[in-house]
Amino acid sequence: MIKGALTSVILMFVFIPIPVVHFFAVPLSPFIGGFIGGAIAKAEKERIIIFSFVTAGIAFIPCSIIIIFSIVQLINESEVAGMNPWWAIVLSSVLIPYTWFGNLVGALIGYTARSRAN
Repeated sequence: MIKGALTSVILMFVFIPIPVVHFFAVPLSPFIGGFIGGAIAKAEKERIIIFSFVTAGIAFIPCSIIIIFSIVQLINESEVAGMNPWWAIVLSSVLIPYTWFGNLVGALIGYTARSRAN
């Protein structure tokens, strides 16, 4: 389960630095990661939601670092690269449920495809 969840999170982050592709791949990356990671984890019907929670928990680690760093910026009244720290907090907070939902749907689609193939 951990191997599949790590694969899913790594896939989500791999799409970010690729020029031009990231405009299309980053919004779809939780679904793609859930599909591939769910296949690696062999997440069956009862374990798909657990797989999605584990993946969202792993993705929460870098998001929590961003939130903590942004809170420190708010306390020090500074901005990095001209970005308001509140936006970083909001985007990081929205990313976690989006990651969970995307992985859940991707893993469900992957489970359906695997069960129909058998």
